[in-house]
Amino acid sequence: MEISGTALSGAAGGPTYAAAELKCGAGFSLVLRRQTGTNGNLPVWTVTDQVTILKPSPRHELLQPAYCSSTQFPEEAIFAVGTMVEQPDGSYKSENLVKAWRFDTKRERLAAIPVDSVDCAVDGAD
Repeated sequence: MEISGTALSGAAGGPTYAAAELKCGAGFSLVLRRQTGTNGNLPVWTVTDQVTILKPSPRHELLQPAYCSSTQFPEEAIFAVGTMVEQPDGSYKSENLVKAWRFDTKRERLAAIPVDSVDCAVDGAD
């Protein structure tokens, strides 16, 4: 069952990409897909990479590129597995990051990266 999806940008004028989080028993899978055509008005997707993740705890979740960035890969879409903790100002900040990936557009892969370069945050108004 797909529980979330994220549009990803590739190279200008290049293919369209998307990532989906699929529920998979006690964990989930992160699936990277490239649009390979259309069927009427509906896009046709081809899976280019997939990682399966077991949650270390029920509080851990997949944190999306809209909220995550990496000092090591500042221009790339970043996914991470961790927890978000509310801050005194009403915003949320990541804690307990256990895994992280960047979207490698050249290889159409999800490449593992060190979690110490990753930060995820949500403003209080979001």
